[in-house]
Amino acid sequence: MVLFLGILVSAGSACAKDNSILILLSGNEDVYLDVATTITNSTIKLCRNRNLACQDTNFEISQISSLDNPLAHNYRLIVTLGIKAAVYAEKNLANNLILSALIPQNSNIFSVSHANDANQYYFYLDQSLHRSMVLISALSDRFKNIGVMISDTDDTSARQLESSASKLDLKLHLEKINSSKHVGTSLSRLLHSVDILLAVPDTKIHNKSTVSNILISAYRKRIPLIGFSSAYVKAGALAAVYSSPEDIAYHVRDNIAKIYSGEDIEAKEQTAKYFTILFNSEVARSLDFPIKSESELTDKMVRKSKDDDHD
Repeated sequence: MVLFLGILVSAGSACAKDNSILILLSGNEDVYLDVATTITNSTIKLCRNRNLACQDTNFEISQISSLDNPLAHNYRLIVTLGIKAAVYAEKNLANNLILSALIPQNSNIFSVSHANDANQYYFYLDQSLHRSMVLISALSDRFKNIGVMISDTDDTSARQLESSASKLDLKLHLEKINSSKHVGTSLSRLLHSVDILLAVPDTKIHNKSTVSNILISAYRKRIPLIGFSSAYVKAGALAAVYSSPEDIAYHVRDNIAKIYSGEDIEAKEQTAKYFTILFNSEVARSLDFPIKSESELTDKMVRKSKDDDHD
Protein backbone atom coordinates (compact mmCIF):
# COMPACT_ATOMS: atom_id res chain seq x y z
CA MET A 1 0.00 0.00 0.00
CA VAL A 2 1.25 3.46 -0.83
CA LEU A 3 1.88 5.54 2.28
CA PHE A 4 0.26 8.95 2.31
CA LEU A 5 2.47 10.71 4.86
CA GLY A 6 3.00 14.27 3.78
CA ILE A 7 0.49 14.05 0.93
CA LEU A 8 -2.50 16.33 1.32
CA VAL A 9 -5.82 15.56 -0.32
CA SER A 10 -7.13 19.04 -1.02
CA ALA A 11 -10.56 20.39 -1.78
CA GLY A 12 -10.11 23.60 -3.70
CA SER A 13 -7.21 25.88 -2.96
CA ALA A 14 -4.60 25.19 -0.28
CA CYS A 15 -5.84 26.03 3.19
CA ALA A 16 -4.20 26.97 6.44
CA LYS A 17 -2.81 24.06 8.42
CA ASP A 18 -5.29 24.66 11.24
CA ASN A 19 -8.11 23.67 8.89
CA SER A 20 -6.48 20.31 8.15
CA ILE A 21 -7.71 16.91 9.25
CA LEU A 22 -5.29 14.06 9.93
CA ILE A 23 -6.53 10.51 9.34
CA LEU A 24 -4.24 8.21 11.29
CA LEU A 25 -4.17 4.52 10.32
CA SER A 26 -3.25 1.64 12.63
CA GLY A 27 -1.63 -0.33 9.80
CA ASN A 28 -1.51 -0.98 6.07
CA GLU A 29 -4.59 -3.22 5.80
CA ASP A 30 -6.87 -2.36 2.90
CA VAL A 31 -9.86 -1.64 5.15
CA TYR A 32 -8.07 1.33 6.75
CA LEU A 33 -7.36 2.93 3.39
CA ASP A 34 -10.89 2.18 2.15
CA VAL A 35 -12.44 3.90 5.16
CA ALA A 36 -9.99 6.82 5.05
CA THR A 37 -10.63 7.45 1.35
CA THR A 38 -14.40 7.33 1.81
CA ILE A 39 -14.22 9.70 4.79
CA THR A 40 -12.26 12.17 2.67
CA ASN A 41 -14.50 12.08 -0.39
CA SER A 42 -17.85 11.90 1.42
CA THR A 43 -16.96 14.65 3.92
CA ILE A 44 -15.94 17.09 1.19
CA LYS A 45 -19.17 16.34 -0.71
CA LEU A 46 -21.41 16.73 2.36
CA CYS A 47 -19.69 19.93 3.45
CA ARG A 48 -20.09 21.42 -0.03
CA ASN A 49 -23.80 20.57 0.03
CA ARG A 50 -24.17 22.27 3.42
CA ASN A 51 -21.77 25.12 2.57
CA LEU A 52 -19.56 24.35 5.57
CA ALA A 53 -15.90 25.33 5.95
CA CYS A 54 -14.89 21.66 5.79
CA GLN A 55 -15.44 21.77 2.03
CA ASP A 56 -12.01 23.43 1.84
CA THR A 57 -10.31 21.12 4.32
CA ASN A 58 -7.03 19.36 3.61
CA PHE A 59 -7.00 15.68 4.53
CA GLU A 60 -3.67 14.11 5.42
CA ILE A 61 -3.55 10.29 5.63
CA SER A 62 -0.73 8.56 7.49
CA GLN A 63 0.15 5.35 9.33
CA ILE A 64 1.35 5.52 12.92
CA SER A 65 4.44 3.52 11.89
CA SER A 66 5.46 6.49 9.72
CA LEU A 67 5.47 8.96 12.60
CA ASP A 68 8.88 9.41 14.18
CA ASN A 69 7.72 11.95 16.73
CA PRO A 70 4.41 13.17 18.11
CA LEU A 71 2.79 15.56 15.65
CA ALA A 72 2.55 19.26 16.17
CA HIS A 73 -0.81 20.19 17.69
CA ASN A 74 -2.14 22.21 14.78
CA TYR A 75 -4.79 20.04 13.14
CA ARG A 76 -8.45 21.02 13.23
CA LEU A 77 -9.12 17.46 14.31
CA ILE A 78 -7.64 13.96 14.09
CA VAL A 79 -9.46 10.82 12.96
CA THR A 80 -7.96 7.50 14.03
CA LEU A 81 -8.80 4.14 12.45
CA GLY A 82 -8.20 1.01 14.50
CA ILE A 83 -7.17 0.38 18.11
CA LYS A 84 -3.44 1.07 17.72
CA ALA A 85 -4.02 4.49 16.19
CA ALA A 86 -6.60 5.37 18.87
CA VAL A 87 -4.16 4.45 21.65
CA TYR A 88 -1.32 6.35 19.95
CA ALA A 89 -3.46 9.47 19.64
CA GLU A 90 -4.64 9.26 23.24
CA LYS A 91 -1.03 9.07 24.47
CA ASN A 92 0.61 11.55 22.10
CA LEU A 93 -2.03 13.84 20.62
CA ALA A 94 -4.44 14.41 23.48
CA ASN A 95 -4.48 18.20 22.96
CA ASN A 96 -6.31 17.64 19.68
CA LEU A 97 -9.94 16.80 19.09
CA ILE A 98 -9.89 13.08 18.23
CA LEU A 99 -12.53 10.89 16.57
CA SER A 100 -11.59 7.21 16.94
CA ALA A 101 -13.32 4.73 14.62
CA LEU A 102 -12.98 1.06 13.65
CA ILE A 103 -12.97 0.17 17.34
CA PRO A 104 -14.53 -3.16 18.48
CA GLN A 105 -16.77 -2.54 21.45
CA ASN A 106 -15.33 -5.50 23.37
CA SER A 107 -11.86 -3.94 23.20
CA ASN A 108 -12.73 -1.90 26.35
CA ILE A 109 -10.52 0.88 24.99
CA PHE A 110 -12.76 3.58 26.43
CA SER A 111 -12.66 2.20 29.98
CA VAL A 112 -8.86 1.84 30.02
CA SER A 113 -8.19 5.24 28.46
CA HIS A 114 -8.76 8.62 30.06
CA ALA A 115 -12.53 8.32 30.09
CA ASN A 116 -12.95 11.89 31.33
CA ASP A 117 -10.91 13.32 28.47
CA ALA A 118 -13.41 15.43 26.54
CA ASN A 119 -11.22 15.49 23.43
CA GLN A 120 -11.54 11.86 22.26
CA TYR A 121 -14.69 10.16 20.98
CA TYR A 122 -15.10 6.47 20.15
CA PHE A 123 -17.20 5.15 17.26
CA TYR A 124 -17.62 1.39 17.56
CA LEU A 125 -17.86 -0.78 14.48
CA ASP A 126 -20.29 -3.13 16.25
CA GLN A 127 -23.96 -2.96 15.47
CA SER A 128 -26.29 -2.67 18.45
CA LEU A 129 -27.79 -5.96 19.61
CA HIS A 130 -31.22 -4.38 19.23
CA ARG A 131 -30.57 -3.89 15.53
CA SER A 132 -29.82 -7.61 15.15
CA MET A 133 -33.07 -8.41 16.97
CA VAL A 134 -34.91 -6.04 14.62
CA LEU A 135 -33.42 -7.97 11.68
CA ILE A 136 -34.84 -11.21 13.11
CA SER A 137 -38.24 -9.57 13.46
CA ALA A 138 -38.02 -8.29 9.88
CA LEU A 139 -37.10 -11.71 8.50
CA SER A 140 -40.23 -13.52 9.65
CA ASP A 141 -43.11 -13.25 12.10
CA ARG A 142 -42.62 -16.92 12.94
CA PHE A 143 -39.31 -16.22 14.69
CA LYS A 144 -40.63 -15.73 18.21
CA ASN A 145 -38.20 -17.77 20.33
CA ILE A 146 -34.69 -16.35 20.02
CA GLY A 147 -31.67 -18.26 21.31
CA VAL A 148 -28.48 -16.42 22.30
CA MET A 149 -25.26 -17.52 24.02
CA ILE A 150 -23.29 -14.88 25.92
CA SER A 151 -20.47 -14.85 28.45
CA ASP A 152 -21.71 -15.18 32.03
CA THR A 153 -20.02 -11.88 32.91
CA ASP A 154 -21.65 -9.93 30.06
CA ASP A 155 -24.46 -8.26 32.00
CA THR A 156 -24.63 -5.37 29.53
CA SER A 157 -25.54 -7.61 26.59
CA ALA A 158 -28.04 -9.49 28.72
CA ARG A 159 -29.86 -6.27 29.61
CA GLN A 160 -29.83 -5.04 26.02
CA LEU A 161 -31.18 -8.33 24.67
CA GLU A 162 -33.91 -8.53 27.30
CA SER A 163 -34.99 -4.95 26.62
CA SER A 164 -35.00 -5.54 22.87
CA ALA A 165 -37.00 -8.76 23.16
CA SER A 166 -39.59 -6.95 25.25
CA LYS A 167 -39.92 -4.10 22.72
CA LEU A 168 -40.29 -6.48 19.79
CA ASP A 169 -42.58 -8.96 21.58
CA LEU A 170 -40.04 -11.78 21.26
CA LYS A 171 -39.16 -14.49 23.79
CA LEU A 172 -35.47 -14.58 24.67
CA HIS A 173 -33.72 -17.84 25.57
CA LEU A 174 -30.38 -16.87 27.08
CA GLU A 175 -27.51 -19.25 27.81
CA LYS A 176 -24.69 -17.79 29.91
CA ILE A 177 -21.32 -19.46 29.37
CA ASN A 178 -18.14 -19.24 31.46
CA SER A 179 -15.90 -21.25 29.12
CA SER A 180 -15.78 -22.07 25.41
CA LYS A 181 -15.81 -25.78 26.28
CA HIS A 182 -19.44 -25.36 27.42
CA VAL A 183 -20.64 -23.96 24.09
CA GLY A 184 -21.76 -27.37 22.79
CA THR A 185 -23.90 -28.16 25.83
CA SER A 186 -25.57 -24.75 25.86
CA LEU A 187 -26.15 -24.88 22.11
CA SER A 188 -27.87 -28.28 22.40
CA ARG A 189 -30.29 -26.92 25.00
CA LEU A 190 -31.13 -23.91 22.84
CA LEU A 191 -31.69 -25.92 19.66
CA HIS A 192 -34.52 -27.82 21.35
CA SER A 193 -36.48 -24.68 22.24
CA VAL A 194 -35.83 -21.85 19.78
CA ASP A 195 -36.85 -20.79 16.28
CA ILE A 196 -33.62 -19.00 15.44
CA LEU A 197 -30.16 -18.37 16.89
CA LEU A 198 -28.46 -15.00 17.23
CA ALA A 199 -24.65 -14.86 17.37
CA VAL A 200 -23.03 -12.02 19.30
CA PRO A 201 -19.43 -10.83 18.78
CA ASP A 202 -17.90 -12.68 21.74
CA THR A 203 -14.70 -14.59 20.97
CA LYS A 204 -15.20 -16.86 23.97
CA ILE A 205 -18.24 -18.28 22.17
CA HIS A 206 -17.77 -17.59 18.46
CA ASN A 207 -14.22 -18.30 17.35
CA LYS A 208 -12.32 -20.42 14.83
CA SER A 209 -12.70 -23.57 16.90
CA THR A 210 -16.46 -23.23 17.54
CA VAL A 211 -18.10 -21.51 14.56
CA SER A 212 -18.11 -24.55 12.28
CA ASN A 213 -19.71 -26.80 14.93
CA ILE A 214 -22.29 -24.14 15.79
CA LEU A 215 -23.32 -23.75 12.16
CA ILE A 216 -23.44 -27.51 11.49
CA SER A 217 -25.43 -28.24 14.65
CA ALA A 218 -27.96 -25.50 13.87
CA TYR A 219 -28.29 -26.64 10.25
CA ARG A 220 -28.99 -30.22 11.31
CA LYS A 221 -31.83 -29.00 13.50
CA ARG A 222 -33.07 -26.72 10.68
CA ILE A 223 -32.54 -23.68 12.90
CA PRO A 224 -31.33 -20.53 11.08
CA LEU A 225 -28.49 -18.52 12.59
CA ILE A 226 -28.07 -14.75 12.43
CA GLY A 227 -24.43 -13.67 12.37
CA PHE A 228 -22.65 -10.41 13.15
CA SER A 229 -20.37 -10.11 10.11
CA SER A 230 -20.25 -10.75 6.39
CA ALA A 231 -17.75 -13.56 7.07
CA TYR A 232 -20.28 -15.36 9.27
CA VAL A 233 -22.89 -15.21 6.52
CA LYS A 234 -20.41 -16.52 3.96
CA ALA A 235 -19.63 -19.38 6.36
CA GLY A 236 -23.29 -20.40 6.57
CA ALA A 237 -25.39 -17.98 8.62
CA LEU A 238 -28.74 -16.99 7.14
CA ALA A 239 -28.16 -13.25 7.45
CA ALA A 240 -26.32 -10.54 9.36
CA VAL A 241 -26.46 -6.83 10.03
CA TYR A 242 -22.97 -5.36 10.14
CA SER A 243 -20.84 -2.28 9.48
CA SER A 244 -19.30 -1.97 6.03
CA PRO A 245 -16.28 0.32 5.46
CA GLU A 246 -18.68 2.81 3.89
CA ASP A 247 -21.00 2.68 6.93
CA ILE A 248 -18.08 3.45 9.24
CA ALA A 249 -16.85 6.29 7.03
CA TYR A 250 -20.29 7.91 6.87
CA HIS A 251 -20.58 7.80 10.66
CA VAL A 252 -17.28 9.69 10.96
CA ARG A 253 -18.29 12.07 8.15
CA ASP A 254 -21.49 13.05 9.97
CA ASN A 255 -19.57 13.91 13.13
CA ILE A 256 -17.00 15.97 11.22
CA ALA A 257 -19.88 17.96 9.73
CA LYS A 258 -21.30 18.48 13.22
CA ILE A 259 -17.97 19.88 14.42
CA TYR A 260 -17.81 22.35 11.53
CA SER A 261 -21.46 23.26 12.12
CA GLY A 262 -20.77 24.09 15.75
CA GLU A 263 -22.98 21.24 16.99
CA ASP A 264 -22.19 19.00 19.94
CA ILE A 265 -21.18 15.39 19.33
CA GLU A 266 -23.90 13.24 20.90
CA ALA A 267 -21.86 10.87 23.09
CA LYS A 268 -18.31 9.86 23.96
CA GLU A 269 -19.14 6.30 22.87
CA GLN A 270 -21.35 5.54 19.88
CA THR A 271 -22.43 2.26 18.32
CA ALA A 272 -22.61 2.09 14.54
CA LYS A 273 -25.06 4.60 13.05
CA TYR A 274 -25.38 3.01 9.59
CA PHE A 275 -25.72 -0.64 8.70
CA THR A 276 -25.55 -3.17 5.89
CA ILE A 277 -27.60 -6.35 5.51
CA LEU A 278 -26.23 -9.53 3.95
CA PHE A 279 -28.60 -12.41 3.19
CA ASN A 280 -27.45 -15.93 2.24
CA SER A 281 -29.84 -17.19 -0.44
CA GLU A 282 -28.20 -20.63 -0.63
CA VAL A 283 -28.70 -21.23 3.08
CA ALA A 284 -32.28 -19.97 2.78
CA ARG A 285 -33.02 -22.48 0.01
CA SER A 286 -31.46 -25.29 2.04
CA LEU A 287 -33.72 -24.42 4.97
CA ASP A 288 -36.79 -23.90 2.75
CA PHE A 289 -36.86 -20.29 3.88
CA PRO A 290 -38.17 -17.60 1.50
CA ILE A 291 -35.51 -15.61 -0.34
CA LYS A 292 -35.39 -12.08 1.02
CA SER A 293 -34.24 -8.92 -0.71
CA GLU A 294 -31.55 -7.12 1.29
CA SER A 295 -33.00 -3.73 0.32
CA GLU A 296 -36.48 -4.78 1.43
CA LEU A 297 -35.12 -6.08 4.72
CA THR A 298 -33.30 -2.79 5.26
CA ASP A 299 -36.46 -0.77 4.59
CA LYS A 300 -38.48 -2.99 6.91
CA MET A 301 -35.88 -2.61 9.67
CA VAL A 302 -35.93 1.16 9.30
CA ARG A 303 -39.72 1.17 9.62
CA LYS A 304 -39.63 -1.08 12.69
CA SER A 305 -36.99 1.10 14.31
CA LYS A 306 -39.12 4.20 13.74
CA ASP A 307 -42.06 2.39 15.35
CA ASP A 308 -39.84 1.65 18.37
CA ASP A 309 -38.94 5.34 18.65
CA HIS A 310 -42.61 6.26 18.76
CA ASP A 311 -43.46 3.75 21.49
